[in-house]
Amino acid sequence: MKTLLQILKYLKPYWRRLIVVYSALLIALGLQLTIPNVIGRAIDEGIVERNLTFLWQAAVIITLLAALQAGFTFIRSYGTNVLSEQVGNDLRNELYAKFQELPFQFYDRSQTGQLMSRATDDINNIRGMLMFSLRALVQAFGMVAIISVIVLRTNLPLGLIALSTTPFLIWWSIRFSVTIRPMFLKVQQQFGVMTTVLQENVAGGRVVRAYAQEHEESRRFETELEELFDRNLRAANRWAFSFPMTLALNALSVAGVVWVGGWMVLTGRISIGTLVAFERYTSMLQEPIRWLGFVVNRIAKAIASGERIFEILDTKPKITDRPDARPLDAMSGVVTFESVSFAYTGAVSEALHDVSFTASPGQIVAMVGPTGSGKSSVISLIPRFYDPSGGRVLIDGVDVREITLQSLRSQIGIVMQETFLFSVTVAENISYGRRDATREQVEAAAKAARAHDFIMRMPEGYDTVVGERGVSLSGGQKQRLAIARALLIDPRILILDDATASVDSETEHEIQAALRTLMAGRTSFVIAQRLTTIRDANLVLVFEDGRITQRGTHDTLLDEPGFYRELYDLQQRDQDEAVLGIEPESIDDQLVTTPVGRIGHGNGNGATDNGAVTTTTLVPSGASGTSGRAAGTGRARQNGAG
Repeated sequence: MKTLLQILKYLKPYWRRLIVVYSALLIALGLQLTIPNVIGRAIDEGIVERNLTFLWQAAVIITLLAALQAGFTFIRSYGTNVLSEQVGNDLRNELYAKFQELPFQFYDRSQTGQLMSRATDDINNIRGMLMFSLRALVQAFGMVAIISVIVLRTNLPLGLIALSTTPFLIWWSIRFSVTIRPMFLKVQQQFGVMTTVLQENVAGGRVVRAYAQEHEESRRFETELEELFDRNLRAANRWAFSFPMTLALNALSVAGVVWVGGWMVLTGRISIGTLVAFERYTSMLQEPIRWLGFVVNRIAKAIASGERIFEILDTKPKITDRPDARPLDAMSGVVTFESVSFAYTGAVSEALHDVSFTASPGQIVAMVGPTGSGKSSVISLIPRFYDPSGGRVLIDGVDVREITLQSLRSQIGIVMQETFLFSVTVAENISYGRRDATREQVEAAAKAARAHDFIMRMPEGYDTVVGERGVSLSGGQKQRLAIARALLIDPRILILDDATASVDSETEHEIQAALRTLMAGRTSFVIAQRLTTIRDANLVLVFEDGRITQRGTHDTLLDEPGFYRELYDLQQRDQDEAVLGIEPESIDDQLVTTPVGRIGHGNGNGATDNGAVTTTTLVPSGASGTSGRAAGTGRARQNGAG
């Protein structure tokens, strides 16, 4: 009942239309229930007494009553359709707005298909209830009430016979609704599971075909579809048993009226016209009672859908503006982590523990570490996708929880490893974070991101509509569009989450050139597995098990034993093997990589930064200079080992 009342509250803004609709319904119902009485009088005063004038008048009256009933039925039908559409739109808008408001924790534990099911099928169930079931329920009870008064006032004994099965039918319908509602809730939940499987298969179609898993995915979908079929079938069986029961009980009351009423006619206690009118009224009772099972079915389904929708709408987001939050419009970009700890909801251990550092405007802070070491958790705390469980994240000395979300996030640019593009034009994708940008500003951002040339080669240039998720573009092209999108909002803080991990070396070089433009003068955070991306970083933070285990520059960390030097050795060995074209097991000689560019830069030992040209020299095993920092890039290895 609580859920039903929540649904009905959405009718409140349209109370005037609601009054018109249900007034038309009651008027049409009154006209409909007048017709059997006119028919009865036509039989008694027109046919039995052979009064053709009265018979003609009765026919005209019946025609007028039917025409008026049709007119008011149109008003009622059109009005209920409009009401259901308005409530459906309101629910969809509110649900969509809630999706934008809910924090990342909600989506971490939610399935896309379940959310899509609630925004489509569940709302359609509520629309169906408002459009048909609610109106039919009011009409049914109105008809039962009015017919009861009419038949009891006309002839009390015969009226009691006509209504004898009505109380049991009402009890049966209520009992049916109580038992059928949980069954429909399970149906809706399984529909969401099936939708999730379908959505994943469509979204991941390339992966499915690449791994030849079409048969397995079809089997997986068939399994969920079969479960949905079984749940629907169990609910249908319960409803199928209820529907004929109502028909049978109503038939008993009709039979009783015909038998007892016929005897009364034969004994002269009532007229034939009265018996015909009684039979008509009793048959009319069959219609709402027949509806009752179907109506209760639809209402139970709508209540189950309403529970799923209000479960989302009633969710209180944890990441919201505090009452005293203030905008930070003139952000300079000093980011400070003070003893920050953080754990994901339901996790058994912390993702971050006692993390502290400071990043200033113009600095590049690089973060490296194994998968799951906490790098992504750090960058998620800066724009308040999550809140820390301990410590503070400060921007310009202000706790991010004291800054309005809009002013915070509008000044943070994020370029993710997996770039998401919308199915709109290239220009609209670039200006996504700044809707009022001019075409000149969009093109300037694209040029700075090294994207203008390939955009102009597209069929309609900046007005070309990209495919869903940008499937018509290469990985490097999508990344450069993402960089242009970040450039256009001119963020004070920039976050690059492994932005070059999935592209080739040539494309990486182009993206890095665009990134240098993007990072200039900003506070930049870079997550990278390729160390070529972070050689120029002012500060490198090494994360392991949620803690910072090393910090320094590229050169200083190479002098320290630990994860960073091991990662450098591994990547340099791969580069050497690629240059030589030799399997690692067959390399018995020492590889020394020597830069030929920027010789003497830095400490004079030949260390080079990103983009330096190197040469590789074979040195026989056992030669001197094989440990510590070798001439050139500073790393020498024997037999491929660090």
